[in-house]
Amino acid sequence: MATPLEQALAAIVSTFQKHAEVSGNKHRLCQAELKELLQKELPTWTPMGLRECDYSAFMSVLDTNKDCEVDFVEYVRSLACLCTFCHDYFKDSTPATPCSE
Repeated sequence: MATPLEQALAAIVSTFQKHAEVSGNKHRLCQAELKELLQKELPTWTPMGLRECDYSAFMSVLDTNKDCEVDFVEYVRSLACLCTFCHDYFKDSTPATPCSE
């Protein structure tokens, strides 16, 4: 049986591939695929009122090599940033059950 971390890694890869393969290339997301991924996979994090120019701006931030697509490495970097943000946000809160030392 897969551990939660193994399941999470599989979900990260399969989610990217599912949305990327819409255009026939499961290694890159175009802007439309990125928009769909954000809306369907991160609905709580994606405000409903985003305009197309907002998605364009987000795309330009993620697309570090400026090829007008988001490859898997760029996608994983964005998830790492989200994880870092969540960790930083919650790191100062008191844990429910302290770790034993």
